[in-house]
Amino acid sequence: MTRNEITPAQTRERAHAAVRSRLRDWLTDPVAAQADVLNIALKPPTERRLATQSESARDWVRLWHEYHGPGAVDWEPRRWPSFGTQNVPVRLRLSGADQICRAAEQATRWRRLLSRREKLVALGRSDGLPGAVAATFPRWETLDDDDFIRLIATTDWLLKNPRSGLLIRQLPIEGVDTKWLRAHRRLVENLVDGARGSTDLGIGNLPSLREIVLLDPALLPGMPKVLASTVAGLAELPITPSTVLILENREGVHALPPIPGTVAIAGGGNAVTDLTAIEWVRHADIVYWGDLDTHGVVILDRLRRRLPQVRSLLMDPATFTRFRHLCVPEPAPATEDPSTLTDTEFAALLAIRASGLRLEQERIPWPYVLQQLAAAGLPVVHSDGSDLIAGN
Repeated sequence: MTRNEITPAQTRERAHAAVRSRLRDWLTDPVAAQADVLNIALKPPTERRLATQSESARDWVRLWHEYHGPGAVDWEPRRWPSFGTQNVPVRLRLSGADQICRAAEQATRWRRLLSRREKLVALGRSDGLPGAVAATFPRWETLDDDDFIRLIATTDWLLKNPRSGLLIRQLPIEGVDTKWLRAHRRLVENLVDGARGSTDLGIGNLPSLREIVLLDPALLPGMPKVLASTVAGLAELPITPSTVLILENREGVHALPPIPGTVAIAGGGNAVTDLTAIEWVRHADIVYWGDLDTHGVVILDRLRRRLPQVRSLLMDPATFTRFRHLCVPEPAPATEDPSTLTDTEFAALLAIRASGLRLEQERIPWPYVLQQLAAAGLPVVHSDGSDLIAGN
């Protein structure tokens, strides 16, 4: 066989590549898909090749004489001084998505995709739905039959009940539970968006609760030490702490001992800026203690942009260096460049970036934490009122 000539087996590869690149467009408009054409040049031998490799050239021509696959083979005459006029196959013409998929040995897949597409598009009349169905096909194609039925039922119910306000567990959809919708929510949202122009499913969500710890019980006598509420609920608390200590993670908040006039809050990572809506937070001395990694420093910066009085705790190069042996690699560093850092905080950020490491706040030995709290003007006390650090 000559090197350049295309065999029937090789046309399958080219058809497969066409399916891969055109499938989304075909699913957007299956009618137009049937007008699509794929011409595959067969690269017949030249006179020179015929003279030097005549037997393989004849074998190649014979393959195309015996071809009974999809499409039509175009033959054209070639006039060669040494061999006279010879008819040779020059291209395989595949007309429509059906033929192209058959040539790619994906006809069964194509029929299944069309069947599923028809069911999904029938869910609404919006011009945007066919495009959304086509754009999401890699996700709904891989669903087994039971999950696809659940997808149809869920999307249909949500489109018919756009403002139900029900929680996920309350949805009266057969076979659909909380885990299923959480696993497939993005796909459902994309389809709903295509059908009505919004990803809002119209369902209720459990309130996002934030925990605070009253490190001074005198701030709210008779109340539990630990409270959890929405940000709006926390804003209604009748307290005026002198200091608000915000920690990036929940664990550290619950480990803190009593500190006069202080409330500790779990910041919740990037959601920390939500706390700026609380008046008693805005009017307090705010101390932020986050992980010593690029994300922790960025979160500090975002909070300080809203509340310039924020000062940091244990986010300095000395702490990072001292406990470097407790660091772990930071897999996905933040790329944002903070703009409100102090010189010390910026030096810590440079050390973090240079090392590629991160120090989780909970890893810092607790006696050192207590010392730094006292140094920051937050003396930790015993339950009897004596200073835990100074011992007086």
